[in-house]
Amino acid sequence: MRKEYKLLMMNRLRCRIMNAFCFLSVLCMLHGFCIGDPLHKEGKIDALTLWEYMIVENPYQNYPTWPGKEGFYESTMPPGNILKLYVNDLALDTIVNKRGVFPDGALLIKENYTDDRKVFLITIMYKAKGFNPAGHDWYWVKYKPDGEVRLEGKVDACITCHVGVASNDYVFTGSIK
Repeated sequence: MRKEYKLLMMNRLRCRIMNAFCFLSVLCMLHGFCIGDPLHKEGKIDALTLWEYMIVENPYQNYPTWPGKEGFYESTMPPGNILKLYVNDLALDTIVNKRGVFPDGALLIKENYTDDRKVFLITIMYKAKGFNPAGHDWYWVKYKPDGEVRLEGKVDACITCHVGVASNDYVFTGSIK
């Protein structure tokens, strides 16, 4: 009887340890996803890492859209006529709470469509602290729908166009102040 009791107590202890381990693992994962760990490490970011994250690890089609821009909407700026704009939770918090500047790790993903609603370009603004202080630290990428990188980094064409809204952290879509 004593041996059975000892075994029962050991099994309970193992179960509690395993439950604590699982609970801590879930907390760590949630911290990374909810806080929005930056995709860049040591000041380095590249388009292929970003694509892998947006398509496989955390599919951007599951992200919320810019409030008031749900579904398709007409563009007032290049490069597309019809758009869909997805934002990660960090960006959404900035938009909703009018924080004025997007934080490190904010991600804006714009699908650009032809008039017959076929995606022809995916353009990205990703905030990477220290990447380009003169350009509000935005890292720019243009992808073809299959993930082929067309432009990336400190893209002059993007910066030149968006500098007109530098006071809105380089974003045209709506006020973040």
